[in-house]
Amino acid sequence: MQQSKKSAITKQKILDAAEAEFAKNGLAATRVDTIAAEAGVNKQLIYSHFTSKENLYSTILERVYSRLADYEKRLAQNEFTGIETIRTAIIEYFEFLVQNPTFVRLMLWENLNNASYVGDVRTNLFAGSEKLLRQGVESGMIRADLDIEQTAMSMSMFCFSAFSNIHTMSKLLGRDLNAQSEMQKRAGHVADVLTKYILSKEDFPLC
Repeated sequence: MQQSKKSAITKQKILDAAEAEFAKNGLAATRVDTIAAEAGVNKQLIYSHFTSKENLYSTILERVYSRLADYEKRLAQNEFTGIETIRTAIIEYFEFLVQNPTFVRLMLWENLNNASYVGDVRTNLFAGSEKLLRQGVESGMIRADLDIEQTAMSMSMFCFSAFSNIHTMSKLLGRDLNAQSEMQKRAGHVADVLTKYILSKEDFPLC
């Protein structure tokens, strides 16, 4: 096996193990020894690739945020064809969070740490959502006075909150909100609330 290929495989193993450990324990409680053991590599190889635990953590944040950037990029390739376009975007973001549990946990840890490392991440946050909303306003189907940036933020945060509080809410309500049927119900509700809010007043009078 070529040395460059072997090095790439080793680096991938380190990243996979690090993502799982940082998502589980956060930066402070994660040990490089544990990452090395999970990756099946010598600890010195981790320092060789990333120089420090903090740099490895920053790399992991960039890694998970790149998935969100890819989602927004795909979203931006769509065209607004009606209010169902926005509804679909919300449902798909819910699905993105279902498929990326480490993203949710890492964002929770980073919030607890006052976003100490996420500031180094570069991504076009909400680019796809804002484009579709803007096209909707231009079409006349979405209310002209809509605050596009705030609405794109709400599309993200309303969905994220279903995951950030899922364990406590499940305990308090006495049912598993992580179940597929519960997820579908929540995603549908969030989509209903937001799409009705953004509709043009001619289509859905607010008073």
